[in-house]
Amino acid sequence: MLQQTTFALFTTENKEATFCDWLQAKSAENWKQATQHPFTIAVGNGTVSDYAYRRYLIEDYAFVVDLASALGYLVAKAPTMEAKGVLSAFLAQLTSAENDYFLRSFEALGLSKETYENAVANDTTRSIAATLLSAAGKGKYEDGLACLLCAEWVYMDWCTREGTKPRPDQFWLAEWIDLHDNPAFLRFVGWLKAEMNRVGPALPAWRQREVQERFSRMCELEAAFFDAVSTD
Repeated sequence: MLQQTTFALFTTENKEATFCDWLQAKSAENWKQATQHPFTIAVGNGTVSDYAYRRYLIEDYAFVVDLASALGYLVAKAPTMEAKGVLSAFLAQLTSAENDYFLRSFEALGLSKETYENAVANDTTRSIAATLLSAAGKGKYEDGLACLLCAEWVYMDWCTREGTKPRPDQFWLAEWIDLHDNPAFLRFVGWLKAEMNRVGPALPAWRQREVQERFSRMCELEAAFFDAVSTD
């Protein structure tokens, strides 16, 4: 059964498989629930309610603050100048263009600065942030990398799927898809995958298992995040 499959056994049975292929395969059910969640489809169709999307943006904005901190840890732990540069560039984008998107969307959706700045994140958002911060801050480079990879790869997956449709009329939906379906973001996720494929195979089997468990936990939490903002 795949649950017991090590990376070594997986590559024996799948000759061309990469470390990322193994991570995704081991997390298949959680991956499907996250990337094919009804909320993601509703965003792409433009049918998500303003109420649900307000909740989503508030929670995601709270998470992005912690994501920026986690990226800082990863920049410090990155083993090469190339890796530090790529991660630093993504951090710069996160705190500029993406932050601008949030502020414009909050205004358009009628959310005051006091509301989104003082909002208390729900339990799921806090769990995602704690998982990422613990991996990046207390774990080793590959631990934080696995969590970041999952978070960004999930968004690339569903946004590139929804990006094949006509964009929703609401700019806050259309631009959210565009932020995760553009050449620069695709290159970044491609780099994360290549970096994980470089680092992962060199780890001992017990560390590979720990990294896989972090990746799978992030998949589970991504699906739970969409559940939480979709539930009245």
